[in-house]
Amino acid sequence: MKNLQNYLKQVQQMLQQKTFQKLWNYCSQFYEFGILQPALNILLGIEFSALATTPTKFVQLLLSKHFYISQNYLTPMQVKEFDDALSKCDEFDQRNLGTVIGMILLGAIGFFVFGFALVGGIGGGVLGVFGGHQVGKRIKKTLQNKQDITELDIYDIRMRTILKWAQQQQKKYNYNLNLQRFVIDRVLTEIKVALHSRYFSIINQAQLQKLQKKAFIFLKQDLYLCSIELSLLLLQEQLKILKYFSLQDQNMYLNQEETHLVDEQSHFRNQLEISVLKGIDNVVKPVVTLFSNQLPDHKQPQIIKKAREFIYSNEIVQLSKQFPDPQMSIYYIKMLNAQLNLKVSTTSLKVYVQQQNFRNLENVGQDIQCFMQKQNTIQNVQQEDEIKLNIEQIKVEEQQCDMIIQNNESQVELDQIKENPQQIKFKLHSHPNKISFSKIDPKFYLNPTPLQSYDDIIHNLERENQQPLYPQHYCQKTIDKFNLFLQLIHEPTNKWDLAINNKDAQIYKTFKEGSDSVFIKGFGIIKDTTLELALKVVYDIKLRREWDKLLRDFQIINTETEDIDIVAYYVQPPISLVTPREWVQRRILRYDFPQKGQITLLFYSVDYPQHPINNKRIRAHTEISSMIFEVHEQNNVKISICSNNDIKGYIPKMIVNRASASGPIDWFKSMQGACNKYK
Repeated sequence: MKNLQNYLKQVQQMLQQKTFQKLWNYCSQFYEFGILQPALNILLGIEFSALATTPTKFVQLLLSKHFYISQNYLTPMQVKEFDDALSKCDEFDQRNLGTVIGMILLGAIGFFVFGFALVGGIGGGVLGVFGGHQVGKRIKKTLQNKQDITELDIYDIRMRTILKWAQQQQKKYNYNLNLQRFVIDRVLTEIKVALHSRYFSIINQAQLQKLQKKAFIFLKQDLYLCSIELSLLLLQEQLKILKYFSLQDQNMYLNQEETHLVDEQSHFRNQLEISVLKGIDNVVKPVVTLFSNQLPDHKQPQIIKKAREFIYSNEIVQLSKQFPDPQMSIYYIKMLNAQLNLKVSTTSLKVYVQQQNFRNLENVGQDIQCFMQKQNTIQNVQQEDEIKLNIEQIKVEEQQCDMIIQNNESQVELDQIKENPQQIKFKLHSHPNKISFSKIDPKFYLNPTPLQSYDDIIHNLERENQQPLYPQHYCQKTIDKFNLFLQLIHEPTNKWDLAINNKDAQIYKTFKEGSDSVFIKGFGIIKDTTLELALKVVYDIKLRREWDKLLRDFQIINTETEDIDIVAYYVQPPISLVTPREWVQRRILRYDFPQKGQITLLFYSVDYPQHPINNKRIRAHTEISSMIFEVHEQNNVKISICSNNDIKGYIPKMIVNRASASGPIDWFKSMQGACNKYK
């Protein structure tokens, strides 16, 4: 069996060949100087460096250059390959694979609603012809064998797609071990759901066990065993550095070498701590569990045995007690079991593979909250009892296993470790796998909400139930629109395309399942004004008519309550051949929402018989349109927007969608002029 030392010897032998010498001279420029050109394709890993001839030196080189962080190591092209592993699975396969099958299974009308080549399309855009074909075959088999498609079926397709993507990464970057380390990180993070299978109801276990076997067959290859060894060595070295940080915090003596390591990582302590906890809970523990489920102890590779010893060492046990993985909690497991059995609309298959909520392991808070709030309506008592029995039984087994593994360590030694001042102490407040509602980068100014920890979600449910999120006079449709509004503004921007980016504004756009019209969100900064004035020039009908020349005949046609009214207006296109568009919308004003100090205006289209459609116009539709006003820095106001409008008629959607991103920028400029005029 190949180990890391043998792999590095092979690499050094390859460098004696002129082909690899030339290729390494090209690749080494990236590792030494960074990005030279965006399209730079780096095939060889940094193990080809003369400074990485042994496993110890290899690990030290990765640490010194901070290449254990993916964004520091991967090229832009490689980052895109990782991002696109699932993000493009809604693009259709140009080969039209499965067209006939799709029409037979779904009917011609239903098939064309889904899009061309549904069966082959989920994987085609992501994995190329081969990968798309394999995923297409899996979807075909699923559709043929089952009348009802569940979340478990989607997860099955998703996991197999990830494995096909990983195989392509293996072929392309066969001599880039650190990159392969990030690949197995992705695979093992995805397979964590299947590793919970023994806790689930029996009906789901067989399918998840098959996925585990496929992942095991993939990961037992020599290349990935070497990657696991590299991950383990890197973790051990990172822990050693963090121990030095702890000693330094306690004003204890460090020798010259230890001081050098601390200084080298002084600005990366937080990343080191996150990397260690994620490495333990998202890589080492899953891979040990996966191999233990497939092989008896005496047949397991040596590196897996070492990894098992590592996670059961006193140091890691104490660390796991200090930072328990929330993804191992009973609430998470119960949520998974309920979710896996939910039926999925076949019209959403291409999106479900890409965005399966419970698979976004760092943002499952909303799903857990929804699951717990609806728990009393789910008729799943029998399955929950089965889960509890499974968990209790396996807890006993694991406790017995722990005792066997640690029976050679005396209680005295354990007590000494607890009292040892050299015990590692992290500065993190919670596990990096924490469950949160929002992960929007603050630099984008997109109204980030405070991160809520897993414990916060659980402990605050009762209080939230006692304090309704919305006023009692809101109708259900208004509540639904506010829920959509919160979902859109909290959605990370890495799922959106950046359309416009300048000093005072950013606009993103994306498409959602079920809508041909583009979704827009972003912000603009209105300078040298007050929050009150900014709101007034937008909300006051008289002022709005004076400065917003785009809106014609802007009027309030009914006031429902103090904070809700019905407004109507029309827009005259600059080209006379294009029919004017009109809107009738409900407008809601809300203070201190979504956060204290913020003011929200929300609009959506309504049918209002008292204001019939003008025969000379086309009635457009607003699915949602919102503005959040808040103070930004000194004497400035930030306005965050989010909208989805369908102007109807026969203008090609492609033309409308392309032009839609520039509209907010022009509007921000007009509003800036209005604030300057009326202050």
